[in-house]
Amino acid sequence: MDDLILAIAEWTITGLLGVIATVLWRQLKHMRQDAAERQQRNELETAALKRGMQMILRAYLVNLHHKWVAGRGYMPVEQKRLWSDMFNAYEALGENGIISALYEDVKEAHVAPDIGKEQQ
Repeated sequence: MDDLILAIAEWTITGLLGVIATVLWRQLKHMRQDAAERQQRNELETAALKRGMQMILRAYLVNLHHKWVAGRGYMPVEQKRLWSDMFNAYEALGENGIISALYEDVKEAHVAPDIGKEQQ
């Protein structure tokens, strides 16, 4: 009788351990899938934010170039510094193209002292 109880207990424990292992395995698999999906969403969001920032910087750089260099033939010192900082950020995001040509124009533009906020 004791042997029967011991055998039943062993089989019960073995079965419970199997169920626990299966549940843990499924949870781990689900957690990995969730992590992969989160990573993919984060990568897509990061790419969208990066692209948006590139577009904003490009528009602002073109606008400043048009206003000062193309429009007036010079650029105040502070505007040149701002342009350079924004160009470096733009370039670090992986874009370049025509903005590099504009950067050369800005570097070669005559420097004028800051005239005042009203002209910026």
